[in-house]
Amino acid sequence: MTDGLSCECHMPLAWYTAPPEPGARHNQMREAALLLTALNQMEGMHEHEANGPESRAPRENRRLDRIEAKLDLTLHLLARSLETGAAPPSRRVRLAPGGAQWQDPEPPTEGTKLILELYPAEALPLSLKLPATALAAQSDNARVEFDGLTEALDEALYQFIFRLHRQAIRARTA
Repeated sequence: MTDGLSCECHMPLAWYTAPPEPGARHNQMREAALLLTALNQMEGMHEHEANGPESRAPRENRRLDRIEAKLDLTLHLLARSLETGAAPPSRRVRLAPGGAQWQDPEPPTEGTKLILELYPAEALPLSLKLPATALAAQSDNARVEFDGLTEALDEALYQFIFRLHRQAIRARTA
């Protein structure tokens, strides 16, 4: 699971067992793809601006994409504003496009179908709810493999992990 692209970060994380319900699962993946795509667009714009001058037309297009991403997130926040509850505790997480692992004194049993809930941005009280299957725990590390992600969510998750990985490399070399 951690071969190839992965990143380590701290973020609020929780998991809970959930029977696969196609309708709920589809909505969770749609919302997760929306959130990750918006975060990738907004953060990507900041990175492009930090890298220096570019041609005006592509910069204007990225600004429009960023405004659209902010509007999508605003509407999503509004829709979720009725939800209550605090974010779960922050944990060190290793994310990869195919799964995740984190320290957990009571990891899920191997083969358990679950929802992994992650909060990818400190400034936003929005969570990703990703369907997963528990793998065999290693020591006190819970491990999961993501299940049946949509193409849009898979691509957005890959871009999100790639961006975090690139930021970590920059931080080490700075």
